[in-house]
Amino acid sequence: MTRYMKPRLFFILILLTFVCTSCFEHRRYSRREIRKDLIDKGIPVKIVYYDTLGRTIRYLKIGSDTLPRKMVLLHGSPSSLEGLRFYLNDPDLQKQAQLIAPDRPGYGESDYGWGEKFISRQSEVLTKMLWQTQDHRPTLLFGTSYGATVASRLAMDNPDAFDRLLLVCGSYKPGAEKIYPISKLVPIFSAWIPGFIHVADDEKQNHYPHLVTMVPLWKNIRMPVTMVHGLEDRLLYPVNPLWAAKQLVNAPSVDVIYLARQRHGIMWTARPIIKPLMIQELRKLPKQHVLTTSRLD
Repeated sequence: MTRYMKPRLFFILILLTFVCTSCFEHRRYSRREIRKDLIDKGIPVKIVYYDTLGRTIRYLKIGSDTLPRKMVLLHGSPSSLEGLRFYLNDPDLQKQAQLIAPDRPGYGESDYGWGEKFISRQSEVLTKMLWQTQDHRPTLLFGTSYGATVASRLAMDNPDAFDRLLLVCGSYKPGAEKIYPISKLVPIFSAWIPGFIHVADDEKQNHYPHLVTMVPLWKNIRMPVTMVHGLEDRLLYPVNPLWAAKQLVNAPSVDVIYLARQRHGIMWTARPIIKPLMIQELRKLPKQHVLTTSRLD
């Protein structure tokens, strides 16, 4: 590499970091913001931290335990609870269900900057949250982007913990995603790159082998599944949900919804579609949920 190439690559990397930061606007959902958004409006909120498997995880529990349903929401990459703020603050969703949402490992207040590249390990870490919040209320599990991938694994590992699964623009098929060559430079310039970019890149670079290990586990999912994807998604290709649908041999029903002229960021660009779909999925939940195994014990 010539002396002229190094400054160019450094400039490109800094530019990419700026673009990623601007697009995803990674921020930590602070206690002050939570108070302003929720607590000051009289909405019951619990901010919970727990330790498991050497990690510290934070999650929010929004709404009363008397609400008839629960919804667990997993954010994407790079992101945090801040990325779900619009939905967590929505009065219509708050009326429908108690909302439970963690900062995934490495993001927000869950060991910021120290990620977890193993999808199976993320599932193990989040299982304690399920144990802490389990009861007989029906539960919808929701995930977006990489959060949809983790949600899939969580449903595979805990098939009796949820009643429905809603996945948005997720990665399911090994290799069916765009890997940008410039991402290989992230470790080289690590000192100048924000922690959340490190975490997201580590997850991205290790997607393939962990998705391969998940292939025989799709049969474990025994709940109705709905998958939404943008037809113009150039990051996680549109073939992903169709491939996953073929693996879901034990799901009672599988619905795949494609959104025309939509790319990867449909949680923002298609809010008028995503929010009503969440409410629709919540209303399809049974009146009561009963755990039939001791998987969470």
